[in-house]
Amino acid sequence: MAATDDYVFARDYAEGLRLETQHLLWNIHNGYTINPKIPITPQTKIADVGTGTGVWLLDVATQVPPTVQLDGFDISDGQFPHKSNIPYNVDFRIMDALSEVPDDLVEKYDVVHIRYLGPIVKRGNVEPIIQHAMQLLKVGGYLQWEEADLTRNKLCIKGPEAEAFYAFASLGYDALDFTFSWVEDLPTRLNQAGFEVLKFRNDQLPQAMAPLVTRTFVLTHIAGIDAFYKSGHESLPPRHEADALLAALIGAVKKGAAIYPTQVSLLARKAA
Repeated sequence: MAATDDYVFARDYAEGLRLETQHLLWNIHNGYTINPKIPITPQTKIADVGTGTGVWLLDVATQVPPTVQLDGFDISDGQFPHKSNIPYNVDFRIMDALSEVPDDLVEKYDVVHIRYLGPIVKRGNVEPIIQHAMQLLKVGGYLQWEEADLTRNKLCIKGPEAEAFYAFASLGYDALDFTFSWVEDLPTRLNQAGFEVLKFRNDQLPQAMAPLVTRTFVLTHIAGIDAFYKSGHESLPPRHEADALLAALIGAVKKGAAIYPTQVSLLARKAA
């Protein structure tokens, strides 16, 4: 594990399952795992930054030639799959997405994939991650990035329990220095860094998916509440009140309550 690891979520069984459920949601929403506009040859090299359980990379491995090199990077190996389940062309390695890229990886990759790195972006400073991706990519290489926009006007919130829980969660975001306006501004920031943005899509999942995506949102915050309170921020209510808000939301989901973010997907190319 990298020495600078301050990831706010756990890396346990439930968290792994949440990440893999969200992967399936993204596939439903986008209609693909790897964007079909990205050209793939037998020599293509692909990096997955913040790989977690490696689910995106392992899914891609079933869709590309077996000679394609697939490398997953994460600040911790706590969720990496067991070696018995890893194809020979897939490799996992510890690396901090906020750090400089090691010399042996500079401009090595034709494709870089990023998903849900919002929990490591403090005060909207996403530029270190952008530079990390820039260093990994060859000139002309593709960046596929998927993120969730949790700003208030980009959330679907249905029901008083969901409203009450989001009011609490907002205090937690502030306690951890999380802001989300950078997500909508990502195309501008990538252009400024030397990327050509080819496609930017920001919309919500279909209404029929509301219960499932709400449950994954809730699971994220079951893990996140501990991090909120570890911050010691004085604005937070007593812990038992937060737990009661969460329990009320979970009960209300069965009655039609919903809370989930706008899904943002982006395809860019590293300019010459």
